[in-house]
Amino acid sequence: MKYILLSLAFMSALLGSEVDISDTDIVERIVNFVIFIAILWYLAADKLKELFATRRENIAKKLEEVQDKLKTAKKAKEQALRKLEESKSKATDMVATAKKEAYLVMQKIEEQSRVDIENIIKNNEILMDFEQKKMEREVVEEILTELFKTKVGTFETSDYIHILNKKVA
Repeated sequence: MKYILLSLAFMSALLGSEVDISDTDIVERIVNFVIFIAILWYLAADKLKELFATRRENIAKKLEEVQDKLKTAKKAKEQALRKLEESKSKATDMVATAKKEAYLVMQKIEEQSRVDIENIIKNNEILMDFEQKKMEREVVEEILTELFKTKVGTFETSDYIHILNKKVA
């Protein structure tokens, strides 16, 4: 607040004093200043124009480089997005193919297992028949050996068959 009052008092003192413009050399100073600016412009105008032109060109070149980099980045982004979409579609196709293959393999394994089980059952039946025949032969052999050792006498063929049927049954 003090500064505002002080500056107002100083301004009123300046404005209140009488100043005669004819006593000053303001016109000569203005003319000198205009001449100085004209000489300065004459000497430095070409260099300033050249400086500003090169600066403008440098800025334009940097702008073009940045725009080229931006275009390159956009193209790379588009290619990456395209590859991503292709990869997604390939992955989807691969998953579908893998599911189909898994289903086919599962069916093939089930069929092979079914065939193997049938073969095992057939082989088991054949083995049981073989063992039964083997056991029958052993029983017949045992009976015949026992009969021949005892020397019971002579038997008729029908008697042998009757004895064998009793032992086997």
